[in-house]
Amino acid sequence: MSTVGAKVRWLLRTGVSAICVGVVTAAGAAPASAGATGCNQRTCIDVEGSGLRVERISASTTWNGDFTGHFHVWGGGIDQNSPTQFWGYHQKYTIPVGRDLPNGSVICAEGWEHTGGGMESRGRACAEVHF
Repeated sequence: MSTVGAKVRWLLRTGVSAICVGVVTAAGAAPASAGATGCNQRTCIDVEGSGLRVERISASTTWNGDFTGHFHVWGGGIDQNSPTQFWGYHQKYTIPVGRDLPNGSVICAEGWEHTGGGMESRGRACAEVHF
């Protein structure tokens, strides 16, 4: 094998590797997203924000999911209960956050119906805050 041929192959491999590293670095800088919504059984969650910044978190019921009780919202350093009341469709319990949450934080909202014999879960909806 000639010295010139080996040097050319080394230069080609080095150049291709540098290009690949540049493409992976550029692709790895994807925009982050905090906005997410979802429902489980009769409970929904709406996480509003951009990147890791969460502006507010809302818990609500689904269509025909009315109940009397409260919502518990937790995760990412948040742990709050709504007032106990009748929760109908289009009513939201909203928590103002206005800060960045840790990457990978899972925020959950669980609806609790207050019954004569205690409380019954009406669903737990969760969303992950991540890049």
